[in-house]
Amino acid sequence: MTKTLCDLRSGLVELYESEDWDAALVNCMTILKGVPGNFEARIKIGDILLKMGMGQEAQTVFAFVARHFIKAGFPLLGIVAAKMLPSSQESYQDLMELITNLYSSDSEQLAADAPHPQLPNIEMLSASEAEEAIQSTGSLVGDQVAQTAVQVAIDAAGLAEYPKKLPVIPIFSDLDAEAFRQLLTDLKVRRCARGEELIREGQTGDSFFMVARGIVEVVKRVGDEEVRLTELADGTIFGEMALISNKPRSATVRSMTYVDLLELSREDLDKEAHRYQSVAKALYRFTRARMLDNMVVRSAVFKELPQVERTALLDKFDALDVKKGQVLIEEGKKGEGLFVILHGDAEVVKKDGDDQVPLAHLEEGEVFGEISLVREVPTTATVTAGRDGKYLFLSSEEFEKQIARNPSLWRTLTEISEKRLKETAQRLEGPELLGADEFILI
Repeated sequence: MTKTLCDLRSGLVELYESEDWDAALVNCMTILKGVPGNFEARIKIGDILLKMGMGQEAQTVFAFVARHFIKAGFPLLGIVAAKMLPSSQESYQDLMELITNLYSSDSEQLAADAPHPQLPNIEMLSASEAEEAIQSTGSLVGDQVAQTAVQVAIDAAGLAEYPKKLPVIPIFSDLDAEAFRQLLTDLKVRRCARGEELIREGQTGDSFFMVARGIVEVVKRVGDEEVRLTELADGTIFGEMALISNKPRSATVRSMTYVDLLELSREDLDKEAHRYQSVAKALYRFTRARMLDNMVVRSAVFKELPQVERTALLDKFDALDVKKGQVLIEEGKKGEGLFVILHGDAEVVKKDGDDQVPLAHLEEGEVFGEISLVREVPTTATVTAGRDGKYLFLSSEEFEKQIARNPSLWRTLTEISEKRLKETAQRLEGPELLGADEFILI
C-alpha cells in the first residue's frame, strides 16, 4: 500500500511523543516537500527545535510561520506561532502590528464576504516524491538535520500568493486597532496534547476559548453515563458562557488531537471593559444565537417554520435577567409571552387541591409559555426560576403578529397543545416527574 503524507503526519505524532527528534524533523521536512503550505509540519519544526535547546533557531521558524499564515488569511494560526516568541522581541511587536493592521475593524483589506482559505489536504497525497526530495539532500547527521529543517521551514517556495481580501476573525474583528492591540496582549495560547481535559462540567468557568487548530469533543454527564454532544474544530468557540455568567460549566471539553487554543479570561475582559464592549456584546450575541439554534432544533414549534420566518421571529426576542425563585408564569393568569432559558433552569408545578404537584424541571434551551398564547386560556401551571439566569422573552403581542402571518404555524401549535393537554392530565394521575424534553402544558 502506498504511503501517503497523511501517514507521515500520523507517524510524526508518535515520533514527537517518543522524543525521537531527528526522525521527527525528517518527517516534517518530508511533509513540507510534498505540501509546502502545511502549518502543522512548519510549526512542529519550531516546537522540536525548542525541545532540542535551539531557541534562536526555533524563534526564526516561529516568526516566519506567523508572518506567512497571518498574511495568507489564517490569523488564528499566525497568532499561535507569534505567541511562541518572547514579547520583548522586535519581531514579535512587528507581528502584532501586522495582524492589527490586517484584521482589526480599521483594516482596509478585511472583507465580511471574503472566502475563508483552506489548508491543503494531504489525505491522499503520496509521500514517495517528497521522501526522494529529502533523500537527495544526502545523509544528514547531527546538527545537519536541525539546520536543514530550519531552512525547509522558512522556505517560501511553493506557498500560495496572499489574498487581496482577508476574512474577519469572529468577534475579534469587531474591535478597532487600539482595542485589537490590547486583545492580542491579553490573549493566551494553550497548546494541548491529545486527551487533555480543557474544561470540566460543574466547574466555574473564568475564560472562553477559540480553536485555532485541532479537534475537541464536548461531552456531558447524563445520569451515570457520559454522552458525547459534538465535535468542534478550527475557528469555533467554546466556554463563552463563562464571560456572561458565573454559573458552572455545563459540559466537559477534551482534545481529540493536538490542539492550539486562544484563551481570553473574564478578568482581562472586565479589566478592559471600556475597550472590549464590542467583544462582550458579540459574545452575548453569539451565545444567544447558539442557544436559539439549540432551541429551534428541539422545539416542534420553531423547526416547522421556514428559515426566513424563523429568523424574523427570533429577532423579536428580548433578554431577561432572572433571579432564583422568581415566578415567571403563575398558574391561572393570562399568558404574557414565550420564554426561552438561555442560562439557568426552572421548576414547573401545578395545583392539585391543597398540594403543589411537580410536573417538570426545565433546563437551558427549553421553551415554555407558548401553549396559553395559542389556546387563549389562562396558564395551567406555575414556572419558577431555579437559580439566577438569563432568559429570552417574546411578548404575546409579537407572538400574535407572527402567528397571523403563518397559518401553518397555528395549525402545528394547535396539534401540539392538544397532545400536551392529554399528557399533562396523564401525569397528574401518577407521581412520575416529567423529563426536561417532555411535553407539558404551561
